[in-house]
Amino acid sequence: NHLVSNTPIPNLIELESRYKVTNNVLGVGSFAIVKECTDKVTGESYALKIISKKVIKQGKEDMLTTELDILKKIQHENLVKLHDLYETKEGVYIVTDLARGGELFNQLLLKGSYTEKDAANLVHQMLKGVAYLHEQDIVHRDLKPENLLFKTKLDDSMLMITDFGLSKILKTNDDVLMTACGTPGYVAPEVLSQKGYNKPVDLWSVGVITYTMLCGYPPFYGENQAGLLQSIIAGKYDYEEDDWGEISDDAKDLIDSLLCYDPLKRITAKEALKHNWFISAAADVNLIDNVRKNLSPKDTFKRAVLLVQGVNRLQKLSRNRQQTDNDKQEIF
Repeated sequence: NHLVSNTPIPNLIELESRYKVTNNVLGVGSFAIVKECTDKVTGESYALKIISKKVIKQGKEDMLTTELDILKKIQHENLVKLHDLYETKEGVYIVTDLARGGELFNQLLLKGSYTEKDAANLVHQMLKGVAYLHEQDIVHRDLKPENLLFKTKLDDSMLMITDFGLSKILKTNDDVLMTACGTPGYVAPEVLSQKGYNKPVDLWSVGVITYTMLCGYPPFYGENQAGLLQSIIAGKYDYEEDDWGEISDDAKDLIDSLLCYDPLKRITAKEALKHNWFISAAADVNLIDNVRKNLSPKDTFKRAVLLVQGVNRLQKLSRNRQQTDNDKQEIF
């Protein structure tokens, strides 16, 4: 079965002549392992994702094909970029940017100083990536902090969006998607209500991430997975004075525009990039103590439990309805 090309290469001589594959394992999944590799000519380091065809589940192949179609199509500084692609009878080998800087929230917690201006700069980069995807008629569908990686460990590092496994290329600009997918906590209410959705779901996710970046906890929560999803469907959130007293009205205005319940009235990525917050955000109030206090490991663990339970609920939702957007793949 050919996933990438009609003529898979017989062996990896071509890959190994160009790249030195290291033993540094960057990640392991159910059907893939990611290692660091180095271009022998330039010395540049990349991430090499090795996907075993033997263990890739039926249905996951569609996700991989979509992800590769998207990686081939996109070219933007705030999106992880495809550099090379090889296929043998046994596996698929994907060479992409190596993001050495780590995940968004992990890096924020290491900062000595972190102001509204810093947050605005990161949200702006995120929105630039989303605006580009939407111009290409691609909906990401799984924007969350774990999929936002820093290119380097430097303070002014570029932020990059990654993981296009759940993304969808729209057939037309107003194509309606139905599949319940995404990550609980970041998923838009219209996905849960099963009435169909489109690009605005990504802006909702950006709204949740922005809110969390400024105070250290998410706008929607519940004692259990049903409570969390109910909280999102209700769409109600607030700004606690203790945590939001020093944060500007412009920041709250942008969040309100991103978390607008009606997807038709929700701000677009292009519009959001012009928001006043990106000009006015204050550089003098250090938010790090508050964010660090609220993003405590205990909370992170609790959220992880909710997340797993919520994923199960989303799977159930997806199975319980007739999928009409040709997303026949298993989602998680």
